[in-house]
Amino acid sequence: MARFFYVALAFLAACTTLVPLPAAPPASQALIPAFQIVGRISVRHDNDGFSGNLSWRHSPANDEFVLLSPLGQGVARITQNAQGVTLETADGKVLHAHDAETLTEQALGFRLPLSGLPNWVQAQPVGDDAKLRYNADGTLDLLTEQGWKIDYLSYRPIGTLLLPGKVFMENAELKLRLLIDDWQVPAR
Repeated sequence: MARFFYVALAFLAACTTLVPLPAAPPASQALIPAFQIVGRISVRHDNDGFSGNLSWRHSPANDEFVLLSPLGQGVARITQNAQGVTLETADGKVLHAHDAETLTEQALGFRLPLSGLPNWVQAQPVGDDAKLRYNADGTLDLLTEQGWKIDYLSYRPIGTLLLPGKVFMENAELKLRLLIDDWQVPAR
């Protein structure tokens, strides 16, 4: 009987297939210094809101956000570099400021969290004082920092990385939803 048990166990072990290890959860990933994302964005402030498409190119020296209407028409372009931040609207208006938060407050009436966004979109905190809650699989579920509550509702494997696909952010005055359709990151 014991021999049958060992034979059956060996047979079952031979029938199993090796499953590849999952991509590293964001908590153990290094911050990606340069990336590009394409997706959809929704912003709600009081009774005002905007929904559209987003293309964002980020590097340590530059950021370029292009906001498009749901039909693909240009709405605004925000560029940030060492000289400051520029907002160009579809009607040709150009605004400048030293930082993105000041510029978005001047132009839109509220501060978009553009300085923390490169970290937060990668499920990474900006500072050490963030409060973090993880899913059972090790991915970040909730990040609370700088007055923002950031929920990570889904992740996508990108090469060997596991990056957010759906990020919902809110603070006392603003709700921001990002649905990331495509991540482009340098090869590692």
